[in-house]
Amino acid sequence: MTVVYRVFGYFGLFSIFAAILNGFRYDPAAPWANHLFNLMLYTAFIAPHLVMTSDGFKRAVYGKAGTLIERQVYIAVTVATWLALLWFHRSAPGGALAVAEPLRFAAMVGFLVALIAFFEGATFTMLDGLLGVPGGAMTHSHGEETPLFTEGQYAKVRHPQYRAVILAGLCSVVMHPNLAQLLWCLLLGGTFIAFIPMEEGRLSAARGEAYAAYMQRTPWRLLRGVW
Repeated sequence: MTVVYRVFGYFGLFSIFAAILNGFRYDPAAPWANHLFNLMLYTAFIAPHLVMTSDGFKRAVYGKAGTLIERQVYIAVTVATWLALLWFHRSAPGGALAVAEPLRFAAMVGFLVALIAFFEGATFTMLDGLLGVPGGAMTHSHGEETPLFTEGQYAKVRHPQYRAVILAGLCSVVMHPNLAQLLWCLLLGGTFIAFIPMEEGRLSAARGEAYAAYMQRTPWRLLRGVW
């Protein structure tokens, strides 16, 4: 089962970038109602995540926050619902731009930079920890049971991985310059941006002075000098 879980988790993790690179379904002749369907589908995808990351839910279901089984259930639900979204989302209509080939190529280069930025310094052992693979050391939670990342990219901005995904999305809009791709990337990027204050509130509540000190040392969330 460990092998199955690891393959499932890794497939889900890398499918985020694969979906952005491949492009979401677009058809200028598709009905406009498909945009509404896709929005409802995305809402059904994201709603469980907002619930499952709350401390109240974790205590009610698992007895306390920060357990390995909690992480595994969260990853399993995330991957399953994300893959379902990719399978069921409908082709959406709208305008499209003609982008010069050199600009498209530059966007592909930017996408690869974003991909490397997301996984900067990562090893497969570290990714096992991110995904909560059985037998590994869990590395991501709100509480003190996991380390607080403050070095490397995290010394520059507090959410470098979110920044990398947003950059990948921006590059993909140049590679797939149509309304469907733009709206999907706005949904994904907007969710990450909206999630940051909630995540920081939970980190502050769980880690207290340690996170407050980190916020003082690293005042920027996504872009240095901006936010």
